[in-house]
Amino acid sequence: MKTSTKTAIAGAGAATLVLAFAGPQLIAGAADHLDAPGLTAPSGRADADITDMYAFQGKNPKNTVLVMNTGPGAGAIAPLDYGSDVQYVISVDKNGDAKRDEAFVFRFGAGNKTGKGQAYTVTKYVGANAGSLKKGSIVTTGVTGTTKMIGKSSKVFAGLRSDPFFFDLDAFQGAVGGNGNGRTFCDAKATDFFAPLNVNSIVLEVPDSSLGKNIGVWGMTVQPSGRVDRMGRPAINTVFNKGADKNAFNVTLPVNDPALYRTNVINTLKALGKYTDEAAGKLADVLLPDILTYDTSTKAAGPLNGRALGDDVIDAELGIVTQGGIKGDCVAAHTDYSTSFPYLGAAH
Repeated sequence: MKTSTKTAIAGAGAATLVLAFAGPQLIAGAADHLDAPGLTAPSGRADADITDMYAFQGKNPKNTVLVMNTGPGAGAIAPLDYGSDVQYVISVDKNGDAKRDEAFVFRFGAGNKTGKGQAYTVTKYVGANAGSLKKGSIVTTGVTGTTKMIGKSSKVFAGLRSDPFFFDLDAFQGAVGGNGNGRTFCDAKATDFFAPLNVNSIVLEVPDSSLGKNIGVWGMTVQPSGRVDRMGRPAINTVFNKGADKNAFNVTLPVNDPALYRTNVINTLKALGKYTDEAAGKLADVLLPDILTYDTSTKAAGPLNGRALGDDVIDAELGIVTQGGIKGDCVAAHTDYSTSFPYLGAAH
């Protein structure tokens, strides 16, 4: 990360990000950046904070790419290294029961604070072992910043990349947060706050034949003391849960989301979008459990069918949550995405 960019983010940028979370509970500045109570990363660990999950077609349309990004503002707000005591888990549901049928778990060795050269292992768990995360098989090892193969047909990358998320955070504060900055969405000052930010990314590209046609994907980060963050679709925990429910949601299995958090979703939709009880209930049943569902035979169209890097999921969710009251922020996708693995832009 360039020194000037890092300084700006660490100062005014970090303060701006925190202020956004103090505003009304809508998209709150990011897909899932800093979603815990107290305007912090879950469990206070920015290196274990999941920012976004993605699932989309690879360059080879017979492959699916799964991405889990962590560490919002890596190098400024979050460390450059992955947590050496954190398990980074990509979970896959293959039969629609909201339970894990396959898991890829990344474990990292000691970092050197440079964001490069950190050793890691990838362990694959299947069937009942995927549910328990016991008795897995190490499928590859590597170091951050490089691409590795898993067998002959899968690829993996872990390392610092440009944050693909895009959103006009300043306009959100003015139009929704009421901070008096005079900004509104789609005015002449539309700016993407996240354009200069980096994240620690984990990217897997695997054949559709090994995943199946209709899958569900979610990410978890796990410390020795327990789970610290969980995410599937963008902004579910950020938008619909308040206070202690945010941390409780992170330690809940997705299959239990409807029973525990459906009321939160309904109440938020009624408050922000003036939905009827019936309409809010039907939408809540689509949004929960918090799993990114994807038909691997199609191109992604987030947030309801996978999520590609350039999918404007925030425009979609602003419209959904406010029932068309806010149509978007007029900020476009980034231009640094790549058409080839690992697809995310190079770090700033």
